[in-house]
Amino acid sequence: MQIPNLFAKLNNRIYPKLIEKETIIIMYKLLHDSLFMVLVFFILTLIAEAVLPGIIISHIGFSKIIITILLNVLLLRIFAKKITPEKVSVNTAPQKKESKKIIISFILLGVLLIFNSQLEMNVFLNLFFLLACLGIGYLSYQILFHEE
Repeated sequence: MQIPNLFAKLNNRIYPKLIEKETIIIMYKLLHDSLFMVLVFFILTLIAEAVLPGIIISHIGFSKIIITILLNVLLLRIFAKKITPEKVSVNTAPQKKESKKIIISFILLGVLLIFNSQLEMNVFLNLFFLLACLGIGYLSYQILFHEE
């Protein structure tokens, strides 16, 4: 007898009705929501680390957050394989374009963080690096989101 079959039979005997399709769907949705929250937390910790260096690394560390994200993605993938395609609805409606106010605020935040990280440098060299980063970001945006 193979070892995986032994565990599958043991699992079916101990927990026969515990893992049903509805339970898997609920767990999948909860993991999906928790992934969103962990990613928002990770982005906020990156911003906090850029503003006050060492405030996050000294207490939590990025490795724990990244391991949490990877475990969450792994569990999402496992549960997604168990859900049948009929149970999952796909949104095929056209999505709205992103708001220009949000993009401008993200660009402004990025400019401030880049400028803050290079305060010890000469102002003109700092502005050159800032313009180079903005140019690279604009060209990357044009390459990734180019519509024909």
